[in-house]
Amino acid sequence: MENKKAFVAEPDLKSYSKEQIMSAAIRLAREEGYPMAVWRMPHQSEVNVLISFNKALELERYEMEELKNGFALAPFNFGEEKGLFLKADVIISFDFEEIVIKPGDSLQQADQLNQFKVSLIEKLEQPEESTGFIQPRSLTPSNASDYRELVTRCVEAIKDGFIEKVVPARTKDIQLPPSFDVVQFFTKLCTAYQNAFISFVSIPETGTWMGATPEVLIEREGHIFRTTALAATQRYNPENSLTETAWTQKEIEEQAMVSRYIINCFKRIRLREFSEKGPETIKAGNLLHLKTTLEVDLIATNFPELPTVMLELLHPTSAVAGMPREQALSFLKHEEKLDRSFYAGFLGPVNIEDKTNLFVNLRCMELTDEQARLYAGAGVTAHSNPEKEFAETEMKFNTLLNILNQSN
Repeated sequence: MENKKAFVAEPDLKSYSKEQIMSAAIRLAREEGYPMAVWRMPHQSEVNVLISFNKALELERYEMEELKNGFALAPFNFGEEKGLFLKADVIISFDFEEIVIKPGDSLQQADQLNQFKVSLIEKLEQPEESTGFIQPRSLTPSNASDYRELVTRCVEAIKDGFIEKVVPARTKDIQLPPSFDVVQFFTKLCTAYQNAFISFVSIPETGTWMGATPEVLIEREGHIFRTTALAATQRYNPENSLTETAWTQKEIEEQAMVSRYIINCFKRIRLREFSEKGPETIKAGNLLHLKTTLEVDLIATNFPELPTVMLELLHPTSAVAGMPREQALSFLKHEEKLDRSFYAGFLGPVNIEDKTNLFVNLRCMELTDEQARLYAGAGVTAHSNPEKEFAETEMKFNTLLNILNQSN
């Protein structure tokens, strides 16, 4: 395609705030039925809005080296269910005072970019309104098991030797406040959780999800591949430094299982050249976790397809399913009785500016026009206590609830 150039949006958009432009883009996508994703990477200020002019692709496999730039959203049961991929037609980037609108790899005609800009400005000139959702739908009733009883059954299964660890999940349905606005909530999440991946994804006929996840699944930046083992949870105490944080044996074992699983995946594909950092205590909102980072040089190992291979080996990780993985998944299927949908799946930008960043979809909620369904889980081992695991899920719900309550 000719004249496929990015432009800095001035002076046409310079008089509008980032929040106004984001709101207009979301409303435009809603009216036109465009799939869209909005995100902010951890420890960064730049916010990106990706819009696809076509229906989201359904994929049985993410060939990371072959995909054009876009955004991935996959369910927990990816493999049994298809994942989604939003091909980038337009990407709007906000960083400080600069606003840049860029054509994505999938944009077919230059005039589509200009027409999008014209439509966006028309939307900005209309009276402001609360930012709603694309294709709002009602939440289906949840038939999940009682959580405390479920944790008890998990411990029994572990003691019987069927599994070593399992991560049962639960949901909480809430009414959204009348004043709820997507852009305002997204902005508050960005402010509150600097080290989380903040996301808003809305796809016609699929639904709308928001979240603030701390957990990297896979990353590729140039020729460097990274993945992390994140597990164990406790409440953050501002009176203690991170290095002074004490962890129980149960929590240390829980995180070590996740690290061992990743290393065993490397061994399965005969990959021995990797670096390991951790475990270290990291802060994720109002919570603390143990984290180990593993890194591979794709050129030095002559393994350019490693991101695709590791994505298939890692998902779902033992941090959201359990160990051994197949036994844990079987147990959850029969005992949890919860449709996790995209919770504990993965999401993130793919092949944008020679980077791919996929995150486990945690601390998330599904949105409708009036309600939200929050999801959370807790790692259960032989030493778990049902009340403590229930309390852990409540703490994880509060990652979003604490910000939602600021809107009331």
